[in-house]
Amino acid sequence: MGYNNLLVIMTIIFSLVILFTGIAVFKKKKYNFLIENIITYIFYLIFLIVQYKLKFHVMAFIILLVLITIIGNNLIGNCLNVYNTSKYYDRFLHALGAFSFSLFNYSILTKTTMLTIHPKLYVSLFVASIGISQGCIYEIYEFVLDSTTNSYNQHGLKDTNFDLISDVIGSIIAGIVSISIFF
Repeated sequence: MGYNNLLVIMTIIFSLVILFTGIAVFKKKKYNFLIENIITYIFYLIFLIVQYKLKFHVMAFIILLVLITIIGNNLIGNCLNVYNTSKYYDRFLHALGAFSFSLFNYSILTKTTMLTIHPKLYVSLFVASIGISQGCIYEIYEFVLDSTTNSYNQHGLKDTNFDLISDVIGSIIAGIVSISIFF
């Protein structure tokens, strides 16, 4: 199956999941999750447009990992409330998110900028650094959401620390896996 056909199938399925999730959180009157759902979908569409306009291709399985991470957050974590019913789900999703978004952003960077990092060790460290940085930025995002809305994303210092540890673990795994993906 060609890249474009696979991307269309993934986008249709993702769109249906986002639509279902949006309707469900709207019915539950969780409007902050509805807004998060809409913003996430807009960013995905922007990515597709930029990828098309700049004529680069992020590997389909990396895009799929990102979409699974988003579905894990929006549908499973927020809509189905698994964040509040499972002690370990949030940690798992942080590791998966750091893993998938590290590979995703590294792919975009290598496709849109001139690649100057060649040795495998440096690429691995760079991918891991991207993921760790994103994990920190995501914790700041959760803090801002909790401070400005009635959401309850952070459940104390212990939760935040476990999130950051999970981000580091996922990022290191992404760094190791990047050697086999990009070389």
